[in-house]
Amino acid sequence: MAEANWEYPQHQQFERVPTLDQVDPNDRKAVYAARAQKIRDDWVKAMEARIIKEKLDECYKTEGVNHCGSFENFYRRQTTC
Repeated sequence: MAEANWEYPQHQQFERVPTLDQVDPNDRKAVYAARAQKIRDDWVKAMEARIIKEKLDECYKTEGVNHCGSFENFYRRQTTC
């Protein structure tokens, strides 16, 4: 019964801040905000790569190894820094 009323939560939007190399090292709040932003950005990139890898594995299972070149190229671009 409680599941019928469940709604997907809203995503929190974070304000973009200067990167770690752009902030004053003595400004602790700015350093903290830049570090938190870097961690969020890295987490999003890791999760995007994970989703693409899952799609690539699914493609391998259904289409075969030789027919998933677009996923392979996209996965390689996402995982290289």
